[in-house]
Amino acid sequence: MLRLKEVCERLGISYATLREYVRRGWIKPVESGRCRFREEDVERLDGIVKSEKVILYDRVSSSTQRDDLERQVKALEE
Repeated sequence: MLRLKEVCERLGISYATLREYVRRGWIKPVESGRCRFREEDVERLDGIVKSEKVILYDRVSSSTQRDDLERQVKALEE
């Protein structure tokens, strides 16, 4: 059984995000005096969280700033 803090650290999410996942029914806590989560539920949710897509957006005002655009893209990809 994992505590809230351990789940958040393992998934790389905040407490608020974990509460939202519980509200949506993506993961269910086990009440044993304190809120705990089963390891297999966290591993299943980890697959869902990692499969989310990330969309990056950057732009410049003119074509003469193309070098700036390339630097922005590299910074966003890191």
